[in-house]
Amino acid sequence: MRQFIFDFNGTLYQDTALHRQAWGAFLARRGIPLSDEDFHNYMCGPPNDAILRHFISPDLSDAQISRMAFEKESLYRDAVRADPSMQRLTDGAADILDELKARGIPYAIATGSSRDNVEFYMEVLRIDRWFDYDHIFYAEGRLPGKPDPAIYRLAMEKLGYEPGKVTVVEDAMAGIESARRAGVGRIIAIDTTMGLRAFDGMADVCAVIHDFTDFERFL
Repeated sequence: MRQFIFDFNGTLYQDTALHRQAWGAFLARRGIPLSDEDFHNYMCGPPNDAILRHFISPDLSDAQISRMAFEKESLYRDAVRADPSMQRLTDGAADILDELKARGIPYAIATGSSRDNVEFYMEVLRIDRWFDYDHIFYAEGRLPGKPDPAIYRLAMEKLGYEPGKVTVVEDAMAGIESARRAGVGRIIAIDTTMGLRAFDGMADVCAVIHDFTDFERFL
């Protein structure tokens, strides 16, 4: 039986633009411009500590990172709460999660999101319909962030998944590299963050999707 691990932001949930907005506002307060290129290269996939050390200072303390990350994520969560259209998963995602649950197919999340954001998604997006905390893996300083393979390796180890049977769905290059280095059997890219052409010629990506409306063919 196949086993599935989903990235969350930009994959199961299309919030990339809101993260771009929140990071832009956060950095603007400090007089730091944010280009689209820098956003895609350094902010799509890695956790907050890596992002902050890149854009602010490599010498930030853990306490400084915690305060800054809370500031940025508060901007992001406020934007989600203010926009009812953002309080839903990617098209087809709820249906495919229902199908996985009904058929007893193992599945989990591996995300660079913080614990605070995971709790927020439980409350606002009601992902507790499909996931408990034992099936959501997040970095938040405990593990190296993507593209390091640690988070996928941890998820597979804790859940008893066989790497060769695991399908990962990712939206960003860092996540795809993380899954590849973890040795998963199949990687599916979703094009909503990077665009369809970004995955041209990538031997590690077996398919590219735009949403989950036709995802049952991969089960």
